[in-house]
Amino acid sequence: MNKVFKSILVLLIISVFVSFVSCSPVETGSETQDNSSTENSDAKYKNIEVPQISSEDPIMPTYFDISLYNVENYSDIYLGKNFKYKITYAGNSIEVPTTYKKMTAKGFNLIESEEYDEKSIILAGKTMNATFVNEYGNKLDAVFYNASNSSVELRNCRIVKFKISENNQFVEDSSYGQFFVNGVTNQSAITDIIEYLGAPSHFYAVNEDEYYLDYFLSKDDLRSRITVYITPEEDCIKSIEFSKYD
Repeated sequence: MNKVFKSILVLLIISVFVSFVSCSPVETGSETQDNSSTENSDAKYKNIEVPQISSEDPIMPTYFDISLYNVENYSDIYLGKNFKYKITYAGNSIEVPTTYKKMTAKGFNLIESEEYDEKSIILAGKTMNATFVNEYGNKLDAVFYNASNSSVELRNCRIVKFKISENNQFVEDSSYGQFFVNGVTNQSAITDIIEYLGAPSHFYAVNEDEYYLDYFLSKDDLRSRITVYITPEEDCIKSIEFSKYD
């Protein structure tokens, strides 16, 4: 009898032990750590704002907000389709686009060479670079554009772009004269350019010593623009060009 009782007691103890173990799963240390790590990770990246600055240029942030520009330093800033050029050069008002006839009437004559003269042929849709000079020896570089569907002589093509290739304020015995382009002059500092024209549509570092600032009239035709070449270290304008194709 005692043996039977002991056997029953042992079976009962074993049953209770097995039941306790099956109802109480063990939580391992690694599972607890994983849950904690997930919660911390979610909190860590919550409300994070992606930086808007794409350009890493070290110089231009001194003058304007480069967070407005993409990785290639282009922005959605434009002078506007109705922007009006106000330009004088060497004492003469300059229009763009303009014609060969109007330029000669202002006293600017074409410097003819082996490469071109007034009767040079410009193919359809092509351009040709040439240079004018006035009676005082002031040069003005020009781009003639043939917008027609057939070849045309240079003198009958429109001039769509001018470039003042040197700033005589900083180049001794320069062949180029005084300019005024919508407030920007030979004496302008970089802050003056920004004051008169605003932040550029595009900027580019040619090298460590030279940048250029593009001011597009509109996104529809990026050929029509003002481009100012600057030297940041000397805080001055190196050259300037302006164009309009229509």
